[in-house]
Amino acid sequence: MEGTGDGAFDIHWQAPNVSAHVDSIRNALSATLNPRISNERRQEALQHLESLKQQPDAPQYGFTLADDYDLDPAIRYFGLQLLEFSVRYRWTGYGQAQIGQIITWVKCLAGSLRQQDAAFLRNKVAQLWVEVAKRCWGSEWMDMDALLLGLWERDLQLCKGPVHKIFVLEVLGLLSEDVMVVEDAVAGLRLDVLGAALNEIVLPQAFFEVEGSKRKRLGFAEGSQGWCGRLCEFAAACVKQARMGQQAEVWEECATKALTVLRSVMGWISIDAAVEVGCVDAFFLPFHGDAVAMQVAASETLLALLSREYRTHWHESWARLQQSAMSPERVGLLRQAFDAAACGPGEDDAKYTLRKKLSELLSVLADGLAQHPDRLISDKLDLPAFFDLLLYVLQSTSLVISIPVLHSWSKMMPVQENTIIDLVSQALGTLVQTCSERLLRYENLPTDSEDEVVMFLDEDFDTVPERHAFLGNYRRYCSGIIQAIGRTRPIEALQHVLGQMRQMLQAGPYRGMNTGSWSRNALSVLQFDAQFNVVASALKGFSLWCADVQALGQDDALLAKVEADRTSAEGALREWCYGVIAVSVDDPEVASAVLQILVMVLRTVKPSSDFVLHVVQHLFTIQINDVPAHQAYSDAVKSFEVLRVVELQKLALAHADELLDVYSDLEPRVNELAERHSDQPRLIWGYKAFLFMIIHRATSIERTARMARLQQMLKPVYDAWSDPSLSSAVSSLQNCCEMLGTGDLAEFYKTYRFDQIQDWSAQQLDEAGQAKQQGIKDLNDALPLRMTKTMLSATTERLQPSSEDLSIASALWEDIIPTILPSLLQMIRQAQAFHNMSNWSHLPPELQVVVKRTLQDRFWQSGISNESKEDFYARISGSKASYEGFASVVRGTMRNLREQGYHILYLMTKFDERFYSIPDLTTPLAEVLFRDAECLSANHLHPLINLATGLVSRCPSHYRRQFLPPLLIQLFTKLDAKVSAEWESIGAANESRAGEDEELGDEMRTESVLRQLTFSMVSFVAFLLEFDRQHDPALANHTNGHAHSPSRSSLNDLVLSDPTILEPMLLFCTHALRMRDTRCCTTITRVFRTIIPLFTSTTAPAPQVREFICTEVLKACITSLHEPYFADMQKDLAALIAHIINLYQNAQLTDTPRQVLLSLPDMSERKIEKAFAKIAGKGGSERQQRAVVLDLLDGVRGVSIYEAGKVGRDGGQKKNGVAQQYMEVNREGIEEGQEVGLEGVAGLFGEG
Repeated sequence: MEGTGDGAFDIHWQAPNVSAHVDSIRNALSATLNPRISNERRQEALQHLESLKQQPDAPQYGFTLADDYDLDPAIRYFGLQLLEFSVRYRWTGYGQAQIGQIITWVKCLAGSLRQQDAAFLRNKVAQLWVEVAKRCWGSEWMDMDALLLGLWERDLQLCKGPVHKIFVLEVLGLLSEDVMVVEDAVAGLRLDVLGAALNEIVLPQAFFEVEGSKRKRLGFAEGSQGWCGRLCEFAAACVKQARMGQQAEVWEECATKALTVLRSVMGWISIDAAVEVGCVDAFFLPFHGDAVAMQVAASETLLALLSREYRTHWHESWARLQQSAMSPERVGLLRQAFDAAACGPGEDDAKYTLRKKLSELLSVLADGLAQHPDRLISDKLDLPAFFDLLLYVLQSTSLVISIPVLHSWSKMMPVQENTIIDLVSQALGTLVQTCSERLLRYENLPTDSEDEVVMFLDEDFDTVPERHAFLGNYRRYCSGIIQAIGRTRPIEALQHVLGQMRQMLQAGPYRGMNTGSWSRNALSVLQFDAQFNVVASALKGFSLWCADVQALGQDDALLAKVEADRTSAEGALREWCYGVIAVSVDDPEVASAVLQILVMVLRTVKPSSDFVLHVVQHLFTIQINDVPAHQAYSDAVKSFEVLRVVELQKLALAHADELLDVYSDLEPRVNELAERHSDQPRLIWGYKAFLFMIIHRATSIERTARMARLQQMLKPVYDAWSDPSLSSAVSSLQNCCEMLGTGDLAEFYKTYRFDQIQDWSAQQLDEAGQAKQQGIKDLNDALPLRMTKTMLSATTERLQPSSEDLSIASALWEDIIPTILPSLLQMIRQAQAFHNMSNWSHLPPELQVVVKRTLQDRFWQSGISNESKEDFYARISGSKASYEGFASVVRGTMRNLREQGYHILYLMTKFDERFYSIPDLTTPLAEVLFRDAECLSANHLHPLINLATGLVSRCPSHYRRQFLPPLLIQLFTKLDAKVSAEWESIGAANESRAGEDEELGDEMRTESVLRQLTFSMVSFVAFLLEFDRQHDPALANHTNGHAHSPSRSSLNDLVLSDPTILEPMLLFCTHALRMRDTRCCTTITRVFRTIIPLFTSTTAPAPQVREFICTEVLKACITSLHEPYFADMQKDLAALIAHIINLYQNAQLTDTPRQVLLSLPDMSERKIEKAFAKIAGKGGSERQQRAVVLDLLDGVRGVSIYEAGKVGRDGGQKKNGVAQQYMEVNREGIEEGQEVGLEGVAGLFGEG
């Protein structure tokens, strides 16, 4: 190829001689696809093809190759690529003549398409047409719509095939997507012109005439019908022709393609225009036949239209669309299609897809009815038939089909419209039955189950975590519906669900079972668990109904009736409790459920003292004998004992006065239970806390007497921390290890050859080893941490501000806290230092490896782990006596020191002034918490961030400047280093593992935990900056602290005005822009956009911050923008770059953004100035500013934004067709040995 010398092709065009290049192109293309060709040859071939694209006369050769029918399709396709490359990357260098020539070539290629041309060639020509249109339609190219219409009308008969109609459909679909739907940079630059042009050619002329002065036709459209009407008419004709049987496949293909294009259009077209065109009528035509593919396409198009949000300015048209879709005839058609598509698990993918789409469509219609019943209810609708169809679909044995309408039923429950209330009431029986059945934990059933629900789940989900996430959401909706029923029909609901539970207790196999074969996954246990959740939900609904009753005024006519109903219901609940108490149960899981229900009832009704005492007596007297030889059963019994204490503490808080009356009877029973569980400090102190709560919260004890009794109860805590030997034992890491029985750990590992054993779980400890293990546990239990945390929790739980209880609590702990803190901080310090491998550097290398392995946790991760939480517990429990079990005890001991210490510190913050006013606390506290934080694994840092959040949020405003800076500086400095290093490590591991086929489970869990840690840090930044707005509106509107006095400092002011805090925080945020986690990166872009306007002044630190943002932040954005991983974030990154340019560069506050951009390859000052002017232009939308940035930076590092990808329109759907909202998972994590709450406190660290 030869160029013209000016960088553009010669407009005096004649077909060049391409024969000399055809062979080289063919060979190069073959080399790129042949797996037997060496990588070196393949790279040479790619370089050759790439060099051809760079030639000035590439467009001429591209057209000539593409237009030659005699050439191979692959070579013709490459010719189209040559043309496309010139359009995308050389367009701005072409003059009017060259642009006109390219338009002519594109017209020729489109007009010469043949039915026998490969689909990928035809699609590429359409893509090329659209790339040209995005750059010049509405300016150099004004007759595009006339050309499209000419191509469309060329195929009035299908004798030669619908090639041009398919081409036009492809062009219209691509234009709709790029201009109106996705974040296309080129379209964004000309959004005003392209948007107006596309609207004009799609909408009918009559629509503009009706609108009058609001909309003006600009001369883009050819004809009066508009493409929306034209395509609806075409789709309808294709459906009718397909039903006639001649060339049915061709007609179905055309109809499906037309409906697919209309689906895109329906997302943005005017609702009024959709009504005028009669879109719904056209979209329902496929349901008169039996062609599944057309019905799926029609369903998706209807979904796109009917899911449009309600707006007041088009409410009439919106209502007409909804009513049209819900007409009796069409509800019947939908039911008919749903029935016709019936299929079993894995039998027919197309029919199954149709059923899922129909369920989504019905859900959208139901949601519209729930949100705007007054607009939609009409005599023309057969709402009973519609609701009957919703119930019918709900009961599908495929939960994926069922869940959209299940979600809609949950939204329908609270609707207060008489017709809806009547229809919902008629469905209550079926709803309760279905939701009750579906609360079963299907994930715990065996995978070979013949239950059709389980079989469908196996087909729908490839991984256990996905199934768990989905089922968790399904059960949440079921519980919500039952709760709503319990609120609206409390008497009937409670009578029904409580009767079922009592019947199950009396008839079920929950007594005298074989403890050796017992399993919490047995069907009978799972069924009772489901019924427990049914009853719990109904009781929550009843509680809400009671609150509704209390809200009634004294003169309300309903008051007497509902009060009588409430009294009757409470009496029935009491009688039910008495009846259940009389039924003996040996199954620990079932007993736990019954116990919780009894306490729920007590906390819901207005119980008499006798009733309270009767239930409490039952809680004390339940006895389920442990069978240690049967591990699963024994673990369940232990869980029951823990739950018993938790529930008793709840009753102590709610009914302290009643329990005080029988305190003398309770105390010996508590002592008896404590004696029975003397080897379990957790239970011992839980029972002591129960008694403490009664004395503390009872109102009938005089303050002095109460103080004396409570101080006596707390004396063991004070004595333990006052012991001089404790402070000595925690003064160094070695002393601390000696205190915990791990001082000779290295010798123990060497003796037992830990370094030579590969599978620690398979190697059992001998008797001496188990004794050593038990000794470490006993020494850990002897520490005063548990008693302190338990009694602090009991003291501070649910304290009301300025209450007498809070006053007493503060006085009780005022002298104890200063005694606790010195040794507590040292404990935390040594527990973190244990993880610092430099403290083990004196050991031989092989033992250092053993120590490092000892510190590696086994943990269960919701959404990642391929086992249930129960299976994880069983696996951990089964390896207690192994080498891995010993290592677990060692690391668990250190985790216990850290996290119980964190929890105690958090509980101390509830005393406000008495904690934050302690002299010289903050610096040593920060040093202890963060000195070795980098040495902890990512999953151990969440509690530390939670503690920091608590310390910040509870800090009185006048102590912030004194207390918070050392903590925040250390947190951002140390955790930024930790998180950044972990991401670098994962990146290096991914590169070294590239192309390898290996088990990635551990790596996935590690990356998942790191993502959560990163998000915790990112959320902490957002928490700091939004705290004032959420908690102190009086301070929320100030920035940089100029309006605040030192006595009342805003948190936002402190963070943004103190350079020692601001610098490490901004460094972390900048690093987060490069971390490969879309959620975190998106949050940080929002954080930066929030703070950038705050640094436009000339006073320090604003100039320094501005320069940092204009250099480091801008560079991070540019780097991430051009990496494929961040393709879905291009919109956010480009918006942030535009924000920096607009507020800093265009405001003439700095020239740094210009200099940074000029440093990029192939970046001219003229190009930058042009972009800056567009960004600064008045009236420019944010999308246009983003488009300018994306266009400016396109291809800077050789990775095109187009190649990296665009934001997908269907990102909300997973491959199995389940909407993303039904797959959201709470990333719950459980570590080995982690406790589930005993004390019933804040739950900040997963223990309450």
